[in-house]
Amino acid sequence: MPRLYDAEVMHARLWPKRHDFTHAAFAVAVDAATLDAVTGGGFMLGRRFSPYSFRDGDFLPAAEIFQPEGVPQNFGQASDTLDGRFRAFVAAQGEPLPAHAEITLVAMPRAFGKSYNPAVFMMATVDGQLLCGVAEVHNTFGERKAWFLGKACLKRDHDGDAYLQLRTPKRFYVSPFSKLDTEFEFTLRLPDGRLALTVDHYEEGHKSLTSAWTGQQVPLTDLRLLWLTVKSPLLILKVITLIHLHAAWLWLVKKLPFRRKGTDIPDQRNLRHPTPELTGRHD
Repeated sequence: MPRLYDAEVMHARLWPKRHDFTHAAFAVAVDAATLDAVTGGGFMLGRRFSPYSFRDGDFLPAAEIFQPEGVPQNFGQASDTLDGRFRAFVAAQGEPLPAHAEITLVAMPRAFGKSYNPAVFMMATVDGQLLCGVAEVHNTFGERKAWFLGKACLKRDHDGDAYLQLRTPKRFYVSPFSKLDTEFEFTLRLPDGRLALTVDHYEEGHKSLTSAWTGQQVPLTDLRLLWLTVKSPLLILKVITLIHLHAAWLWLVKKLPFRRKGTDIPDQRNLRHPTPELTGRHD
């Protein structure tokens, strides 16, 4: 059964100049094995002509890796389901999943046919116990990069609850205001009554930016989805517009140095769907 979260994204740049914002962006947690069949409410999610839907191919797609680095990545075959692609990716990292493992995707659905998630998160469990996860970050150029959070990333908080945490070099052009050697720190918790996912940035060992996707589970009904549509109208367009508006504000008003995308091509690693600017191919 999919779970709906009335959520918000908080984004705070701490250095070199303070800049923060919060905006509503609801989330859905779904079983990766049945993604194309996900429905909710009577009409609003997943049915023909529904405003919101999920498509299996929107997440963790198999594609050639641009400038591979580290453990070879494998996303299975193009014909595999998301469940199969996740399992192939995890197995390539040396931690294959048992057949009965369950995989949960946390993402925004397609809104009125349009799809864009700045980040999606997937977590595998066995008998309710968290095993591993994948964080996939998308930039506004259509490029993607995935990171594996395995057994070495498992931790427990003072209440004994398990979570995954990984700090790793970014080496991916996401923001024109962050160097490519910035580190991402992903913190993933299984969604239950609450949603709590964070992605922090570290530069030269100091936290320079923090972002969090948090919210409360709410009933997945047409009425609730209608309310969230009013609260976050044109969800996907809103997210893309806010990314560009805040970037313009940081450049024009706060005068942060702007790094162009083609400047650090040798430092961009493990991308999928690279732009022609990176590959030099224009076919």
